[in-house]
Amino acid sequence: MGNINKLTAVARIKWICISRNTAIMVGPVITVAMVLAYKVIYGMNTDGELSPILAGMLLSLGISMNICMDGFLMVGTAIAEEKEKHTLRVLMTSSITGVQYFIGSILFPFALTVGVNFVVLAVSGVSIGQASIVAFLLLSAAASLISCVIGMVVGICAKNQMNANLIAYPLMLVFMMVPMFGNFSEGLHKLSGFLFTGVLTEMAYGFANGEPYVAKPLDIAVLVGELVISILVFLILYKRNGFEKD
Repeated sequence: MGNINKLTAVARIKWICISRNTAIMVGPVITVAMVLAYKVIYGMNTDGELSPILAGMLLSLGISMNICMDGFLMVGTAIAEEKEKHTLRVLMTSSITGVQYFIGSILFPFALTVGVNFVVLAVSGVSIGQASIVAFLLLSAAASLISCVIGMVVGICAKNQMNANLIAYPLMLVFMMVPMFGNFSEGLHKLSGFLFTGVLTEMAYGFANGEPYVAKPLDIAVLVGELVISILVFLILYKRNGFEKD
């Protein structure tokens, strides 16, 4: 019961921190608005009917923006803010473990990111009937979890909120731009296959073309491998920075 109370306390602090930060909360709104705007613009030139390529591009753009921009920045900036205000040190003195802090920190951002992904799917122009909801949910959840953990690594490494943004933006460019331009370059396409956002991009274009998604061994290895690596990096940095009580 004590562990649950500590986890709940961390989750509540995160909810208050994130929900009161307008700059963070506006991210999901911008993501959905951009997808809708592009859909309207492209639709005006195609009599309202989007080609599978355009629909797949919009779905890929939306979920990539949401996962990278919202996941990285939402979590990373929140942790950096705690470090600025010394809230993280207070949690440390209350015997919060790295695992408790990890789970409590990602509950709200994870749920929000997954939810926004489904909103993007609904407004992207890809027919719901063409998408496997189960596959979309599983891959979306896995990618959202990875992005949240990477955001936590960003926050632990950052000195302040501004520094968190500077660290997050290069990561966002890599994880967003490589899959987006993968269709125009064979080299980038191969590299995209080793990124968790690249796995989502392949799924998005497949849904747009009415193709069922079947997870390849490489896709599973990429998702599991990047999740495990990001979690281990966070726990190591958490302890090395003196936030884990012995």
